[in-house]
Amino acid sequence: MTSHDSLGYYEILGLTSSATDGEIKQNYRERAKIWHPDHNKSAEALEKFQKLSIAYEVLQDTSRRLFYDLLSQIYNAHNFPDMETLAAYKDRAGQENPFIRTICQQKVIGKVFKSTFRQDNDICSPSEASALVLKTSISNWLLGWWGIKAFVQNIQAITHNYVSINRNANKNLTLLIHNAVAYYKDGKMDKACVSAAQAKIYANEEQKYMLDKFIRLTGFSADKFRYPAWNYARLKLLQLIMPILLGFGILLSTTSTIITQADLDKIFAKKKEITYFQTVEYNNGGETYNDVVISKIMNIPINYNDNSKIFHLKKDVDVKYGPADKFDTLIQLSAGHT
Repeated sequence: MTSHDSLGYYEILGLTSSATDGEIKQNYRERAKIWHPDHNKSAEALEKFQKLSIAYEVLQDTSRRLFYDLLSQIYNAHNFPDMETLAAYKDRAGQENPFIRTICQQKVIGKVFKSTFRQDNDICSPSEASALVLKTSISNWLLGWWGIKAFVQNIQAITHNYVSINRNANKNLTLLIHNAVAYYKDGKMDKACVSAAQAKIYANEEQKYMLDKFIRLTGFSADKFRYPAWNYARLKLLQLIMPILLGFGILLSTTSTIITQADLDKIFAKKKEITYFQTVEYNNGGETYNDVVISKIMNIPINYNDNSKIFHLKKDVDVKYGPADKFDTLIQLSAGHT
């Protein structure tokens, strides 16, 4: 077993992380006799004895030793957390979620002569990841090109985000082991089990062995839980939406013909009227054309006081081919017609 001893607990006892419980107890007793302040009057005796006592207090307890071994896999002496006050990482909504992951994304905003570059390691749920990836992609494609430096950075950022979306094994191992221990310390054994089971995805054989011991310690079976799929292929696909839309827009702008009012005037200059017709198909496969005129009289002034008439025109009106003034005139009716 590879020795991971971030705080030097095994080292001060003269052991490795593969030591047995008996070896831990024996070595502690031997060294405690040497460094006990009652027997050793040297300047370093008290400090050595205190370190021995702290190390033994952790390593002689099966659970605490396993927590220490797991955390030593992901933290060093400089960032090793306090195991007694360990708090679980939460999703972006601030909720405890054992299915979270870390995604690393780069974001560029071009500002002509300078640019803003940022790399974020976001902890999020699967649904939050989709929204975050799409938002970052849109931002880079719309705002990341404005300037020479920004242009180069943005190409690198877009490439990184696409290629590296599922290359956060170490960060995810750290996140999930941390949360597994934090949930256990908080008495949330089901979440501790789920986090440890997912950490195995990113673990080596030694780490998997320790995680299996941890899962048994929770009293739950990892197989009894449903795990939402982290669909990294979908996250990659989301990053292609913006370039596809932009490419389609460019293609459309180069192939489409814009018809102006002048073009319409030329089209109808040769013929003053628009012909309205429909195709009539027969059961035997034949067809013919039938002219159809659909008219609607608009805004006809009505003499509501004359009950003997349906419509009575009080002034001249034009009856159009269609329901708006833009249609050609079908007939002109003069005032006084009913």
